[in-house]
Amino acid sequence: MRDMEKRYFVETGTPSIDLMEQAARALCDALLRRYGAERRVYFACGPGGNGGDGYACARLFRAAGGECALFISEEPATPDAIENHRRALEAGIPVLTPDDAPDAPELWVDALFGTGLSRAPQGVAARLIERMNADRERGGITVAVDIPSGLNGMSGRAFSPCVQADVTVTFQFEKAGLRLGDGLDLCGEIEAVDIGIPQAFFPPDMARLMAPADALGLLPEKRRNAHKNTNGHLLIVAGSKGMAGAAAMCATAALRSGVGLVTVACPESVLNVAQLLAPCAMALPLPERDGAVAPEAVEALRPALAGKHAVACGCGLSRRAAPEVLRLLLCSGLPTLFDADALNLIAESADLRALLRPHHLVTPHPGEAARLLGRAAADPVSDALALRALGCQALLKGATTAIPVGREVWLSMSGGPGMAKGGSGDVALARCAAVASELHGLAGQLAQAEKGVRGMCAMDIAEALPRALMGHG
Repeated sequence: MRDMEKRYFVETGTPSIDLMEQAARALCDALLRRYGAERRVYFACGPGGNGGDGYACARLFRAAGGECALFISEEPATPDAIENHRRALEAGIPVLTPDDAPDAPELWVDALFGTGLSRAPQGVAARLIERMNADRERGGITVAVDIPSGLNGMSGRAFSPCVQADVTVTFQFEKAGLRLGDGLDLCGEIEAVDIGIPQAFFPPDMARLMAPADALGLLPEKRRNAHKNTNGHLLIVAGSKGMAGAAAMCATAALRSGVGLVTVACPESVLNVAQLLAPCAMALPLPERDGAVAPEAVEALRPALAGKHAVACGCGLSRRAAPEVLRLLLCSGLPTLFDADALNLIAESADLRALLRPHHLVTPHPGEAARLLGRAAADPVSDALALRALGCQALLKGATTAIPVGREVWLSMSGGPGMAKGGSGDVALARCAAVASELHGLAGQLAQAEKGVRGMCAMDIAEALPRALMGHG
C-alpha cells in the first residue's frame, strides 16, 4: 500500500491529504450504513496517518448528524494528521480523556495505529486500547480503521495490548496481517473499501487470497476414458515405529484426492499396520534400524522409483531415518514433496539443502521453516518467499497458508481450528500446492461441520476430500 500510494501521488500529482479524505469518507459511509448516525461514537486517534483518518472521519460523521468525541493518544505528528486534527477541532468536536468519560459509548472507532506498528502500544495508547476492549466486553462495538491497533500488518502477530474489533474497515485492499496469525481472531468482519486508486497503480506482486472456487477451477477434468494408470502413480516414503498411522493417512488422502495408484514404502515392522489402515494402497517393505528407514533402504527404493510420477516423503518418518534415502529422492528428478521429519533432516544437512530444486516442494510449519532458513520466523509472506529462495517450491503451513506462485504469494485460509491436531498436514508445482492447500482446508471445514471442532481428527479430513472435490461446503 505504501509503495502504491507513493507512486500514485508522484505520477498523478494528487495531494496525500486528498486520498486521506477519500479514505475517511469511505470509512464514514461504512459507519453510517452499518450503524446509522444516531449512535454516540468515540474516535481514538493516534499521531500518524491512521489518526488522521480518524480525525477526518469524525468530522464527516458529525456533519452527517452524528454525536462523537475525540480521544488523542499523542499529538498529531504528520502534516495530514495535523491538518485533519485542526479541521476536527474547528468543527467543534470535543476532546476527552479516559478519565473524562466514565460511561461507555455505543461504538468506538480505533484509529490509533496503522499497518506499520512494530512494537507494543504504550502509555495513553495502551490505556485507550484496554478501555475499548473493556467497553466491548460490556456490549459496545469496536470498528478498527485499516487494522486493529496492536496488530502487525505483515505477520498478523498481536502485541499486548491489542484491539479486539467487531469490524475492520480496511482501505483499497485487505492487508496480509488481517488474514494471518492473531489477525484471524482479532479483526472481526473485514470490509475493504475503495479509496479511488486506479487499477493501473495496483502492484503485480501483491499477495492473493484464494477461495475454494479458485482451487476447483484449477483442477484438470477427469476423462471418461481414464483408468488407474492414467491418473498417476505416487510413491510415499513415510512411517516409523510408533508412527505407522502417518503413512496410512497420507496414502488415504492421496487416494481420496484422485491419484490412480499409491505405493507406500515404509519400515518393514509397520507395513502390516499401514496396509490395514490403507488397504487400497500397495506397500513396499524397507530395511530399518531402530524402527526407522535404514541406509540399506536406498537399494530397495531405487528400482521402485521407476514408473512413478511423484513422491511424497516425511510423514511419520522420524529423525532416525537415514539421510541417504533423502539424497536418493532429491536426486531422482521426480516431483517430490518433503514434509515433517524429512524437512528436519534436510535442515540439519547443508549438503541436502543444496540439492533442492524447482521440482521439489517443501511444506513446513513455522518451526520447521525456521530450521530450514536458519533464523527465527518473520512473517509468513516473506518467510514463504525465503523458502523458495532455497531453490525449491514452498508451502508455509499455518491457520493461513502462504504459497509463492510466480511473482505473487497466494494465501489459502480455508479450514478451521478443528484441524489443529497431529496428522493434518516450478510455477505449475506451486499452483498444485496452492490447490491442494485450499482443498485440504475445505475438507477440514466439512469434517469440522460434521464432527465438531473438538471431535474431528485427521482421518476425517481425508474422508471429506471427495465432497471437497465436488465443491460441497
